[in-house]
Amino acid sequence: MKKWMAVGLVVVFLLGLVMGASAQKKKVSVLWAEYDGLTPDYAANLESAFEKEYPDIDLNIISTPWDKMHDRLISFVAGKQPPDLSVIGTRWLLELMDMGVVEPIEQWLSKDLLNNIDPALMEGKIKGVLYGLPVAAGTRLMYYRSDLIDKAPETFEEMLQIAQKINKPEEKFYAVGMSGKKYVELTEYAYYLFGNGGYFFEILPDGSYGKCTVNDEAGVGALTFMNDLVNTYKVTQPGVAAYRRDELQDLFISGNLGIFFSGGFTAALLEQRGAQFQWSVAPMPHFEGKPQSTIIITDSIVLFKDSQVKAEAAKFLDFFYSDPWRLEFDKLVGFPPVTKSLANDSFFQKPVYQVMIQQIPGAKGWPLMPEWPECNDIIWDNIVATFLGEKTPQKAMDDAAQEIDSIRGM
Repeated sequence: MKKWMAVGLVVVFLLGLVMGASAQKKKVSVLWAEYDGLTPDYAANLESAFEKEYPDIDLNIISTPWDKMHDRLISFVAGKQPPDLSVIGTRWLLELMDMGVVEPIEQWLSKDLLNNIDPALMEGKIKGVLYGLPVAAGTRLMYYRSDLIDKAPETFEEMLQIAQKINKPEEKFYAVGMSGKKYVELTEYAYYLFGNGGYFFEILPDGSYGKCTVNDEAGVGALTFMNDLVNTYKVTQPGVAAYRRDELQDLFISGNLGIFFSGGFTAALLEQRGAQFQWSVAPMPHFEGKPQSTIIITDSIVLFKDSQVKAEAAKFLDFFYSDPWRLEFDKLVGFPPVTKSLANDSFFQKPVYQVMIQQIPGAKGWPLMPEWPECNDIIWDNIVATFLGEKTPQKAMDDAAQEIDSIRGM
């Protein structure tokens, strides 16, 4: 009996040690974006490997679909329970700064990490202060069926000619893919707007944003062309307004689209899923007489002011940005590397990466303004109203510009 009591006391003692050690662990939470192509195993393996390297830190990676990232993050912040770190679309940064919740991150980062990232990618540096560490950056490009299209179109007018030749709706094959359902970002309209020499706002001499300009010649022309593809020439998939970007991507991967605009992540998915057709990539088309341009998108990781484990969070960043983990991450999501140490890796010499890099000089980013998410939705609603025949392109963009100027006090 005494022997069993002794064993019991030892077990209780050991459990106490384990519980004590667990209680002493510093907990680091990361709101993690589920990029297209990024597998759940990657996050699980990253978490496990980091905790093995740092047994005194309890890492909690909170995986979240991209289309829910913004709302989930804002809910955490509003509930005064922000994570320690979060992936964000860099265009959300001003909104977070306006809320006063993000911490200047540079002071917490190691010199090795900072020196390993090209300053040109530091879109998260506001007035000389770095708030967001770039986690992904890339221009959008054109994917096309090279087994059906001999030469990639350079202009949207050429694209329309090709589209009318290859479109076969009776076989459920559609020439041009277009997404009309809200999915975080208004990329589809940006492709045509930028290719028509336009932008969302007037840029004032001091670099600030003036009035909304989506109702100018470039903005209305872009929407008119999109609407013609959908409703006049009918070379897009039916029910455009019901398709999100990821659903459109699935349609291309399944072989039902001839031309489709996306990011590098689609190339990764085409390879992962073993697409049964020949495809290639080319720079984003532009309208005749207008310069080639596409959108460049950066995402960042931010550190929150309320974090009680900033030093431990910085250790995670050093770990995540090390070559082995970044190489696997970049391969899965299909973005070019943001770290200098991977720039010459043989994997990134593929055409998809070379086209993305080629387009950088003429590329434009999203407007960096706190009101942009609301502006994004207003423009999107009016585009859908056009597709549904409720408004003309001019009326839709006039309404959008007027509402956006109103909420911005202009």
